[in-house]
Amino acid sequence: MEGVLMRSPNFWGMAVRTPEGELDLRAERFRSVTRKSRFFRLPVIRGFLSLAETLWLGMRALTISTNIALGEEEELSRKEIAATLLLALGLGVVLFLVAPVLGTKGIGALAGGIEHPVLFNLVEGVIRVAIFVAYLLIITAASRDIKRFFAYHGAEHKAIKVYERGEELVPENARKLDTSHVRCGTSFILYVLVLSILVFSLLGVEGWLYMVASRVVVIPLVAGLAFEFIMWSARHQDSALVRALVWPGLQLQKLTTREPTDEMVEVAMASLKKVLAMEEEARIRPDETNKLVI
Repeated sequence: MEGVLMRSPNFWGMAVRTPEGELDLRAERFRSVTRKSRFFRLPVIRGFLSLAETLWLGMRALTISTNIALGEEEELSRKEIAATLLLALGLGVVLFLVAPVLGTKGIGALAGGIEHPVLFNLVEGVIRVAIFVAYLLIITAASRDIKRFFAYHGAEHKAIKVYERGEELVPENARKLDTSHVRCGTSFILYVLVLSILVFSLLGVEGWLYMVASRVVVIPLVAGLAFEFIMWSARHQDSALVRALVWPGLQLQKLTTREPTDEMVEVAMASLKKVLAMEEEARIRPDETNKLVI
């Protein structure tokens, strides 16, 4: 809220615009669990673990930034953050797993039954995507804060693009760029929704309780596959096929990003500069050099 989180290989940093208009900058060391074991770095497994880490870090940063933006002095505890995250995950299960399964079974009952797993999951997948798009449209229309949140999302993308182009991190260099990015979390969610159609088709069409439970179990696999795809596609942007595959995700980002102001881009760039400076400082210090992930 009113800020941007950036994560580098060894640090995470955050810049937040305070009620007084100043920038609150902070950063901490980050040691990913994927660096602790070769097993955790295996394809697919690393994707799900990275997603879990990002969710936890994002909730923590969101809590801190909200307190700063609202001028609150007390921050939520780890237990409160965990409870909020569990509540959000529970809502996600209901909206994107339970509701599509029950909705498809309802349609099947009206149409005389949908028994083929591929057809069932195709209908279920369409319902799931529709719920996701409707959810984005509703929260955007209902909240001015969400619109500002999405504008900061656009600022994040622009700041990263400027950095990847090797240009100076100043708002002027971001004005000519659009707000999309191939490694965006919005695209990741779309890939999860699409891949789930294929993976869930292997689970069969049984009772709705079994179908929901089985989908919860294989979600880590789907998330891991989506992570591998998004990283692979980011490395092969020269391919026309890859550009065609990522195009739907880039279009969906128009719902979760907005054109930011220069002040918002300044916040995003300050956050990025912070983690880059921390990385450089740690490389210079001999006691940290052998611990860094390069």
